[in-house]
Amino acid sequence: MTVNRLSGNRVLIILEQDEMRDLALDLDNVGSGSRSLTALSTLSRTACRREGIDEEGRRLKVEAMSLGESCYLLVTVGAAKRYKTKPRAVCYRFCRVGDMTDCLAQLCRAGFVLPRSALYTYQSEYYLVLSYPALPKRVRILLSEYNAARCKRLTAAYLGERAKPLCQRCAVQTVGGRFV
Repeated sequence: MTVNRLSGNRVLIILEQDEMRDLALDLDNVGSGSRSLTALSTLSRTACRREGIDEEGRRLKVEAMSLGESCYLLVTVGAAKRYKTKPRAVCYRFCRVGDMTDCLAQLCRAGFVLPRSALYTYQSEYYLVLSYPALPKRVRILLSEYNAARCKRLTAAYLGERAKPLCQRCAVQTVGGRFV
């Protein structure tokens, strides 16, 4: 387990697969069982105390994301109650189909699990839409190596209305897995 203090009230916890198993954490079913919630709360509060953040009596917001074999937990202490909105999408354009398939294959080989990804074609160009507000640095580097240009913010909505969908769910695994 790796714990990094990001700011005055934020901590990043990185758990490997064996540590998840030892703690009996199953992030897919956190809402259905109190055991996972208790373990997650205890782990988050312990990490905050270890990094010198006072969490006593304060609300914790825990965001989880699995990347390959690791699980990233972002803990924010004293988070204000916010209404959940649909996450913004990040869109990348590929001019050549070869660049797109090679990039998706590299993402699969690197172990990135991106279930909220879609693939579209519009005017002989290919678009990868990732429904995440931000992407890890390694993913952005891979995309830039294959000449993927980041699109404007509203492009994802425009593509959903007018472009031809090639794969609407799990595009990275579905298309990239064929070329691995």
